[in-house]
Amino acid sequence: MKTKLFYLFIFAALTSFTLDKTYVWDKYKLQITVPDDFQVTKNTNEDFEMSGDGMELAMSIFEGDITLEQMDDATVEGAKSMKLTEVDAAHAVKSNGLEGFYVEGFLEGERVMFAGMIDPKSHTNFFIAITFGDDDKTAEEDALKILNSIKRLR
Repeated sequence: MKTKLFYLFIFAALTSFTLDKTYVWDKYKLQITVPDDFQVTKNTNEDFEMSGDGMELAMSIFEGDITLEQMDDATVEGAKSMKLTEVDAAHAVKSNGLEGFYVEGFLEGERVMFAGMIDPKSHTNFFIAITFGDDDKTAEEDALKILNSIKRLR
């Protein structure tokens, strides 16, 4: 009996370190799930920013009537306007009713996953940039999970 309790305790302790946290960008009711070490650094009507161990995330709303077909080029142009280098081709992404595209590139030696997303129901458009070290393979997987976790609450 003690052995079973001991293993149950160890399992619970190990899994508690990998739990994710969910946050909401209040103004737009966009929910995002990130690793548990992330903290919100900015939550305004225009910007939502977070940072975690070796990663940073920034989301910004942009105005304009844009179609999903136009978001492909808008995402590439947005990445270039941020001065990302080595920008790859855009990849389609669908996340909980949101649609868009993401690219990857580099900025000042850091790797950046940059996405343009549209909520077809509310016509809310936003960009999200997730920055992490190029040699951090776990961060790359986390960035994709983060991107796929975003959802609209209303």
